[in-house]
Amino acid sequence: MSSSSDRVVKDYYDEKAQTYDDYSKQLYFKVYDAATWKITEPYVPRDSKACVLDAAGGTGKWSVPMAKCGARVVLADLSDGMLDVAKEKIAKEGLQDRIETRRCDLRKLDFGDESFDMVFCDHALCFIKEQDRVVSELVRVLKKGHRLIISGQNRYVLSLSIVQEDPSLASRILAKDSPFNMLDRVKVYALSPDEFRQLLEDNGVRVERMFGKVFTMPLGLSLERLQGETFSKALVDKLLKIEYSMLERSDAVPLASHIQAVGCKR
Repeated sequence: MSSSSDRVVKDYYDEKAQTYDDYSKQLYFKVYDAATWKITEPYVPRDSKACVLDAAGGTGKWSVPMAKCGARVVLADLSDGMLDVAKEKIAKEGLQDRIETRRCDLRKLDFGDESFDMVFCDHALCFIKEQDRVVSELVRVLKKGHRLIISGQNRYVLSLSIVQEDPSLASRILAKDSPFNMLDRVKVYALSPDEFRQLLEDNGVRVERMFGKVFTMPLGLSLERLQGETFSKALVDKLLKIEYSMLERSDAVPLASHIQAVGCKR
């Protein structure tokens, strides 16, 4: 990520910080968040002496529940605005003694080697061009034999989701000739499942499992429904029944919008 695109991402999240948590009201994120936690929760340390890095943790969406599991959490993010919201949320939850916030660039983390018992990074890798550098840093600060849980955006599904709107762009994204421009502003660097696995393995991660998440969207539902905030609990339950069933099927990963990998540092 160049310095200019770095500023674009930081400015975008600084501007979105106060309303960022509103995205959780959308149908898409109801499903995405539920799937993310179902995958992640079993791996979160319960030991009060364990320390988890929530890399690009934003407003603390995942830092708070991970801290409630028992572990200490360091929430690192590039955006001052997101960190300000996170601090308010942490104080409201009374978790100041369990969660520390730090302003960090994922490409050069301000932590010593093997500092953390688990590293978690969700919905962030896709916004950084230098993905190899980011993964290298996340692995560096992780203790040997401990877990990295990280997500990437699936280039196949991203490409197919925009075929109707712009087949030429879809083709360029599929061929890795162009990133996707989210809201004509923030570049999205997606990976195929095999590329994602290779990226992790090349940086010393033994991949234990790759999970697909968000199978039912975006190919299955319109953008209007994805972003809608009016829907029934029954619909969410039906979608999650499908999602949870697909989570257990390793051969279904290429069909998912996002991929969440669980691996150990060698």
